[in-house]
Amino acid sequence: MSISKILQNKRVHLAIHSIISLLLIGIILYFAGVDAVLKEFANINFFYLFLAVFFLFLMYLGMVLRIKIMLDEMGCPLSFMKILSAHFTGMLMSDFTPARSGYLATAVVLNKNYKIPSEKAMLSVIGPQAFDFVVKIGAGTVAVIYLIFSLFQGNGGYFLFIGVFGLLFVLLVMILLMFSRKFLSLFSFSKSIPFIGRIYNMFERMQVHSDIVIKKTPILILILIFTWTFKAISWWMVAWSAGLFIDFAYGGELVFYYFFQPLVTMLEFVPSPTLAGMGLSEGGGILVMSLFGISVAKITFFMLLARFKTIVLNLPGLYELQKGVKL
Repeated sequence: MSISKILQNKRVHLAIHSIISLLLIGIILYFAGVDAVLKEFANINFFYLFLAVFFLFLMYLGMVLRIKIMLDEMGCPLSFMKILSAHFTGMLMSDFTPARSGYLATAVVLNKNYKIPSEKAMLSVIGPQAFDFVVKIGAGTVAVIYLIFSLFQGNGGYFLFIGVFGLLFVLLVMILLMFSRKFLSLFSFSKSIPFIGRIYNMFERMQVHSDIVIKKTPILILILIFTWTFKAISWWMVAWSAGLFIDFAYGGELVFYYFFQPLVTMLEFVPSPTLAGMGLSEGGGILVMSLFGISVAKITFFMLLARFKTIVLNLPGLYELQKGVKL
């Protein structure tokens, strides 16, 4: 298939995903009431919104530190700021790609713009990310069980496990690609296929260094504790900026967001024809928070504000894109 044909297909897929995402958001706004959602803008507390962005940025610094530790261990030292720049690009791309797969653009930038070998760049990204997925699955499962048996009282809500199973599938594939030569050999037929064959060879080379993930597990888990906390606080501050408060009996609001954010973000990682689960995660957030007696309009505004603030923070990712890197 020619390059022009591939690019054309990408544009078609992007258009379809955009239309579906906008339709889902439109449906949510229709039932929430557009006027009621717009009125919430007048109540934004910009101080708490700033704190939300600040703590999300702290989470990013932790993610960048993980990549740097991996690259240093593999003999590819790179400055913290250059990795941060690549990270912003990956996060920006993940805002507009199905299952947030665009975050792999971080590895592409490290390879193309900073000459890090592709296999080492990819391992430095997906190795630490696997630990994130483990926590998302664990916390998300606990949240789903709580909702089913405490709020739904065992009557429905089981469809929420879709996010758990979707993310579990992605995690399993990541682990197998990093550590299982037998699994990778199932795709050995692709070696002779242009472009795809290069990806196969990259994963072959990546497995040579996969033991580093095991070696660095303790420090990666320690960093994860901090990044997970920063992300929970960020969601908490977005809620406060939108004037949304949760009466959660099991440890308070911060504990609630430790479990709420994996529950809704799991829906962003489920393979679907949407832009990073746009519409799906918002719908999940509305379903969960409405059980606490909060108005649909306020929840909708909160969920959209949370997505918007992330996109704005990720805009520095345009810097690497303007260099001409082909993602």
